[in-house]
Amino acid sequence: MRTGRREPGLLSRVPEKPWPDAVLHHGARWLVLLFMAGGLVILFPSEPGVGIGRHQAGTVAERDIIAQVAFQVPKDTAVLRHQRDSAAATVIPTFDFRGNARDSSLSALGDFFAKVDSAASVSGVAGVDGVLSETGVEADPEQIDLLADARRAGALHDLAASAIRVLTPNGVMSPNAASELMADSIRVVGRGAAAVVARNSVLSGREFYDRALAGREPGAETGLARLILARYLAPSLVPDSVRNERERALARNAVPIVAEGVLEGEAIVRANDQVGRAELRKLDAYRDQLRADGISVDSSNVVGDLGGFVLNTLLLAVFGVLVYFFRPEIYRSFRAVAAVAGIFAIYFVSGLLVTGLDVPSAAMPIVFVAVSMSILWGGRLALLATLVVCSLTVVQEPFEAVRVFVILLAGGSAAALSVRAFRRLAQSWVFISVTAVSFAAVILGFLLRGADFAFLPTLGWALGSTIAGTILAIGFVPVFEWVTGITTEQTLVGWADANRPLMRRLAVEAPGTFAHTIQAANLAEAGAGAIGANATLCRAGVYYHDVGKLARPGYFIENQQGGNPHDRLDPGESAAIVRDHVLEGVRLARRERVPEVLVDFIREHHGDQSIGFFLRRAREQAEATGGEPPDPALFRYPGPRPRSRETAIAMLADSAESAARMLENPTEERLTELVEEIVRTKARQGQLDDCPLTFQDLAVLKRRFVRMLGGSHHRRVAYPETRHLTAGDAGDGEAGR
Repeated sequence: MRTGRREPGLLSRVPEKPWPDAVLHHGARWLVLLFMAGGLVILFPSEPGVGIGRHQAGTVAERDIIAQVAFQVPKDTAVLRHQRDSAAATVIPTFDFRGNARDSSLSALGDFFAKVDSAASVSGVAGVDGVLSETGVEADPEQIDLLADARRAGALHDLAASAIRVLTPNGVMSPNAASELMADSIRVVGRGAAAVVARNSVLSGREFYDRALAGREPGAETGLARLILARYLAPSLVPDSVRNERERALARNAVPIVAEGVLEGEAIVRANDQVGRAELRKLDAYRDQLRADGISVDSSNVVGDLGGFVLNTLLLAVFGVLVYFFRPEIYRSFRAVAAVAGIFAIYFVSGLLVTGLDVPSAAMPIVFVAVSMSILWGGRLALLATLVVCSLTVVQEPFEAVRVFVILLAGGSAAALSVRAFRRLAQSWVFISVTAVSFAAVILGFLLRGADFAFLPTLGWALGSTIAGTILAIGFVPVFEWVTGITTEQTLVGWADANRPLMRRLAVEAPGTFAHTIQAANLAEAGAGAIGANATLCRAGVYYHDVGKLARPGYFIENQQGGNPHDRLDPGESAAIVRDHVLEGVRLARRERVPEVLVDFIREHHGDQSIGFFLRRAREQAEATGGEPPDPALFRYPGPRPRSRETAIAMLADSAESAARMLENPTEERLTELVEEIVRTKARQGQLDDCPLTFQDLAVLKRRFVRMLGGSHHRRVAYPETRHLTAGDAGDGEAGR
């Protein structure tokens, strides 16, 4: 990662005096620390002295829970509902017997057939159809024809009347009443007495119809008989709905709602005993009873919260002190401090979801912290942050367990050390796999030591948290870059793409510059890798260092064919064109939203060195004409000088690659002499004074440059047929570069 050059804000400036600069600088960071410590207390408040705590089925109780008040444990809702339904089903339903029902049915039946007979004799089929419509009997044409036949109608009348006389003495229930009947017996009230009879001794409407028409072939006549019986059979057994509902309600209410009672002083859960569903119901009932008695349950405990605040503050202070001494650039940047606080906050707020869903603590998104910190500031700081966050986690009461600390630390450490600087999104699955294996190993270790949690569910939640945390961290990369001003390795990889718009323009409009850019980028990347600098940053930065030449590509020697336009210009004008490619490059890069850290390469790759070729020409002209000597400031690049190892490497690689192109007979000795002279000249001019390159770095860079240049600029064989084309003077390589 790399921080773009921005003017530090008030809280990010190095304090110049104790008051108010130092107080504001350090005080703001202490406020963030105290705010985070207090926020953790709010998120995970301490349980009171008389508390129940949070438990889940299948875990082991860490302490005894003794009832301080007597209470009753209600039955499970589903169990109570089943028992009440069973009790209601045992109630014997009461039916009122209506003795006149048979006579009423026969009388109504006789009236119906009398009307049919009369209508048939007067109007035939039409008259019968009218009677059926009036009485509500829905018959088809064949059945209407049957009733119009006096003989067949009389036989049907006899059949129905006989069935009513024979089958109804013991009683017939309505179809609806029979379908709702659940008991094996019924109570029949009538004739001044009540008797309980077997259900199968009476008939339902359906049973009556089936017996009345038993043995008859299906057809129009049988169907019509069923329709007529259904219309004119009056049920003789009518349920007493009010009495039946009252007795069923009494039976339901008679079922006790309490499963058991717990006395004051009785143990609800014993330490080291497994907590099951029965114990959870007891704990819920105990909690409800305490609240009903006005006793605070699991509410804020001032003393406990104060202790939690102290622990949180100490652990966060340890992290802050370590960052202050070992990563001072992070401590100085308030934006970076805010980003760290935000990462920690996202992690602990996610912890509320873990506790709310009552899932294993291995689901805590420690991988989000590890991956985020590693992407932004490297694996070492990520490992330290993981250690501190795991410690902060287990001092919060929902996660107080050694195994929680070890599981999270193992997974988070694996992620912090394996993520490193991945270049492709697919590589994220590599460290996800490494992290998953670490989680699996530590969870298995606890199980082999007799832990009571399930392996697969715990590992599943840990793996899900790993994947989600990784995706979240990668998704937050643009936000992190915006907050901190850091350009991460992943963003640099994207900008180090030769298919970017500016690179495509350079390849088409300034092909010579493009070729030089690619070679210089290779050289800078190799040099950076050799001394431990950021090789990706070097490649991406050198890609853009000369984009300003797009404004006037023909004025730079690598793009010239058939003449040099500077020969017709005043040296001052030529120097202005060459100098302005830096300013044009900055303008073009910012228009394309190139990260500021890459714009530094455009500004700094020439430093503030003089444009020597045109300065000498201007002096020669002034001496020849007797004019005023030229102002050296007009023949100098705008700068600044390189301020990082990477931009200094870019300056040296740019000069070495350009000079090597002009070198005839590029032997290793001549390349070594060339690179030595370039580095010596830059150092003598003070161009390397503001960057942190060491003498050892320069020695390594020179060796690597010579090796790389020797591979790309070695002497070729002069073929006889092309000797006349390849021989000649290389010319002055500085003009218009």
